[in-house]
Amino acid sequence: MIMKPTRKEVDSVPGLVYHIPIQRNTVYQMTKLTMAPVPKASESVYQTLFRAIVEGELEPGESLSDRALALQLGVSRTPIREAFHQLEAAGLVRRRGRIGWVVTAFDRRDVEELIELRTVLEATGIRKVVELATADLNRIAGLFDGFSLPMPADEISRYLAVDHELHLALIGATENRRIIEVYRHVEWHIDRVRHFVSYSAHRRVDESLEEHLRICRALKARDAEEATRALSAHLLNVRKSFLDLFDQAMAAVDQGQDGGAISRR
Repeated sequence: MIMKPTRKEVDSVPGLVYHIPIQRNTVYQMTKLTMAPVPKASESVYQTLFRAIVEGELEPGESLSDRALALQLGVSRTPIREAFHQLEAAGLVRRRGRIGWVVTAFDRRDVEELIELRTVLEATGIRKVVELATADLNRIAGLFDGFSLPMPADEISRYLAVDHELHLALIGATENRRIIEVYRHVEWHIDRVRHFVSYSAHRRVDESLEEHLRICRALKARDAEEATRALSAHLLNVRKSFLDLFDQAMAAVDQGQDGGAISRR
């Protein structure tokens, strides 16, 4: 007598498929499949235009034509327009009546307000960091322990990465989604200014390290007030550097050495 193999026995043999007999009056449902995500053209266009605006390839005040950009990027005008709406929500472009779109300009007051807002947001994080468990607090407070003064040139890139890590840690500690989202927007606009004025942290790297060490000493001591004062002093110096460079850039614009639609206000 030949025994019919079980489902388990058949499954164990490579290349064999076990056929289940279809019974009458039985409804079989197919497994629901979902399409693998494919990046929308508008998202790709958005990323391209976003980068071009933040890095200054598309200058403040520059007119944007959906027709010209569609030809340049090899897409239809629809994803260009969709990207414009995303960029408008990020404050990077604005409508100009019925004649199209323009890259948003910025002025001296924008620089001051961005740094002030950054100070307020990060100070909120300080109050949270000093309440962390000791191990977590020490990890943040010890971020700059491996650096020395004067800083060797080959350490500057690592230092700048750690610098950014500290400021993001302060924001992340808030665990506030809206603060985190606002901070992302602030960073975008500060990056625009940084590219416009050719700001480089290399200019004052030793002073910057001392300022960060002061912040971290206060954090380790769970002294929120001192850490906030140290942070405010640090960002005040950053603000001054930005404004000095902004004024120099504006002087170049006034002398016809550069274009753009930047205001001294």
